[in-house]
Amino acid sequence: MRVDRALLPHTFGNWFTRFADLTQVQRRAIPIIMSGRDALICSATASGKTEAYAAPAAELVLREDVEGTAVLIIAPTRALTNDLKRRLEGLMGLTHVSFGRYTGEHKEKVDGRLPSVVVATPEAVDSLIARRPGMLRDVRMVVLDEIHVLDSTLRGDQLRILLNRLEQLTDQRPQRVAASATVDRPEELALRYLKDPEVVVVPGLRKILGRVFHGRGNEFMVAHLDDLAKNKLKKVLVFCRSRNQVENLASKLRNCTRFGEAVFAHHGSMAKNQRERTERLFHQAPAAVAFATMTLEMGIDIGTVDYILLFDVPADVSSLLQRMGRGGRRGDSTRCGYVVQNKSDAHLFETMFHLGKAGILCGTPYGFRPSVLVQQTLVMACSQAYITLADVKRMVPLDIMQELGLNSAAALMDQMVANDLLERAGSDRFVATEDIEARYNRGSLHGNIADGPSVSVVDRMTGDIIGRIQSADTQKIEVAGMNRHIVKGTGERILTDAAGGGAAPARFRSTGSPSTSFLLGRAVVTGLMGGGAGKGLAPQDQEGQLIYALDHGPHTMLVHGLGTVGSLLFAHQVGRKARVLESNAYCTTISGGLAELPRPSGVQVQKFVKERIADLAKLASTGPWEKAVPSSMREEAVRRICGVDQVAGFMQVARLIEVKVPGPEVLEVIEGF
Repeated sequence: MRVDRALLPHTFGNWFTRFADLTQVQRRAIPIIMSGRDALICSATASGKTEAYAAPAAELVLREDVEGTAVLIIAPTRALTNDLKRRLEGLMGLTHVSFGRYTGEHKEKVDGRLPSVVVATPEAVDSLIARRPGMLRDVRMVVLDEIHVLDSTLRGDQLRILLNRLEQLTDQRPQRVAASATVDRPEELALRYLKDPEVVVVPGLRKILGRVFHGRGNEFMVAHLDDLAKNKLKKVLVFCRSRNQVENLASKLRNCTRFGEAVFAHHGSMAKNQRERTERLFHQAPAAVAFATMTLEMGIDIGTVDYILLFDVPADVSSLLQRMGRGGRRGDSTRCGYVVQNKSDAHLFETMFHLGKAGILCGTPYGFRPSVLVQQTLVMACSQAYITLADVKRMVPLDIMQELGLNSAAALMDQMVANDLLERAGSDRFVATEDIEARYNRGSLHGNIADGPSVSVVDRMTGDIIGRIQSADTQKIEVAGMNRHIVKGTGERILTDAAGGGAAPARFRSTGSPSTSFLLGRAVVTGLMGGGAGKGLAPQDQEGQLIYALDHGPHTMLVHGLGTVGSLLFAHQVGRKARVLESNAYCTTISGGLAELPRPSGVQVQKFVKERIADLAKLASTGPWEKAVPSSMREEAVRRICGVDQVAGFMQVARLIEVKVPGPEVLEVIEGF
């Protein structure tokens, strides 16, 4: 399929003639977007999907000739807004289309008003709708960039509400275009954010060339990095699960490898100037290593990355693919390494690589988080002096209201009054309390991510903030990949000097342990026990319904692979028949044996959700306003988000298979989970 140049009269020559041809995603997506229909574009990194929506966006600006902002691009992070500015501002300028960012850090204007094309985060859009709605009245197109990052999160649910509110502001409904990496169920994702969408999926899976590195200790990591340096890999990005891992590795390995001093740290608790320093130094250095959490997964320009090294197992297959997409490409292949400590790590990595190559992401079920409605209701109440029940119902898209229940808005507002967030001001009017008004006036009401208490670590000589921690247990701490000596602590500030060795990790705000989905857990166990990608040490699980019972001395190991939430339900039910000794996402160990599997009834599932609501709510990331959600609504939402019914349904049909002689290799893998 070829794109008629007449579709892009202003941009085709300036944007695309330097290439031999349009990419596949551009050929398929551009005609759909130019027709005015809503569209979801799913394709791999570096496939050209940004230009596929940006060129039609520029054409729309030139065709409509509106005075204000015509195109609003919503990106998940400030880093991505900066990246889009770097990539698109010059191209937009070729056709005299103004482009700028609107975030907490940058509010770029042209002649005193917003540019024709604005890129913003969801929180910035929330603020604009509440405080400067007139600036968005002319919007004709909304682009949701990297929507897979936001989907199934608090911020994605917030975005669904914001899109509906934006539509009520504008003179005509804006066209919506979403761009995404490959996802499991693209049609379902599209329907959450778009109306009657066209879905364009361009398979772009690269060959994954994964190499195993054995040993996670510092001495092993020195050897791993030196090995990469010997093979002329100059820029290495190492992804870690926790901030403490980043700090420990960066501070301990500096000047211990062939990379010398060019070993850096990057994570969300580092001050912005320190993160930017890492980005700049890594970019400029002829050879360097950066240890990072998810902060470098996307959007930040750090130059060429020759090799990706995964220090530990990512949270899920999507994260694995996202991290590998940061570098190490040769042709249609992606090179990366992964560090294993035991055979469990090796099997988890092997399973995830196998799934990633096949494009199977093993995601979780979707459920809307009603605490977002609390935040949105409060913002609206503050922005328009008061709010009514009709306002809330109008704010919420119909499909969300149907999911929560038609009486959910009234119940929610009653609970918000009970929680001292709203006050009644008449029969059908509600106003925000003084505390909420104060938060709104400070600009701290537009997000759905909780900010816990923190202490600023300050360089005593310069006065610069280096990072933010929860606490420090010793006088020497590791922050921003450097050793710091605490000189003085003054409440919310710690004054520090540079220090030598012997520092201990600081305590950072915990983001919680990643949970394993039901589908990923089943894939891990099926591969290990029943063939497929794994060892094939038990009967083939043709129907995907087997749970394995392994003799383990006086105990029995029930290898189920039900995932993090599933293991809680399984242990809850098995505990009625046997004593549960230990349980994780893949296996539950009990004292004695088990004659038959439990089949949880609807009443038992409901009881489980009530009893474990605190744990489940944490796993579901229900948000900082969850306590203002009526208990029944909260329980139903958590049940959907966690996929409790998915696990319960599996337990109804699962079959128990005894494995008398599992073999030492299988036991070693299972015991390491």
